[in-house]
Amino acid sequence: MKKVALVLVLITTALISVNPAPAIAGGDKYQDLQTLVKYRILKPANTLGLKPLNFEVRPCRLFPKKDKYLLAGFGSADMGIAVVETAAAFNCTGVDHPQSLGTTKINGITAKVGIYCGTSTCTAASFAQHGGEITFTLPAKKPYGATYVRVGTQGGFTLKQLTTFATSLKPLVK
Repeated sequence: MKKVALVLVLITTALISVNPAPAIAGGDKYQDLQTLVKYRILKPANTLGLKPLNFEVRPCRLFPKKDKYLLAGFGSADMGIAVVETAAAFNCTGVDHPQSLGTTKINGITAKVGIYCGTSTCTAASFAQHGGEITFTLPAKKPYGATYVRVGTQGGFTLKQLTTFATSLKPLVK
């Protein structure tokens, strides 16, 4: 339950933080971040009509002196989706343990699906009520390492909607 609370805090922080990272050069924050890290950055092509809320590049507190990680929010603090991207070799966001709803495929990659539910009786049908996450690892592609990705919501979105959002994430380095 503590892990679920931590994830909810991360999502809430992503959704209410309004200090965007400054663009380094060309104005595309995702492309700018790709030049700074050693893992592959993904950018959403379909945000379900949700406007960008924040784009934060954060220090890796779990593994100091490692690549920073991305925390991006879409929508609002009340109803939004958060995306976290970090080097898979040293996951800066830690590991949480939502109730498993099995797996799904995100662009050919097997992804874990979890629901933030305090009981063991929750199903995909109650995903919009409780919220949850999809996590997967984008494989390495030289010279970049693998990327751990977490796409989550506190509720208000169906599993199908979250899957659509996650599937739209495209690596900048193909």
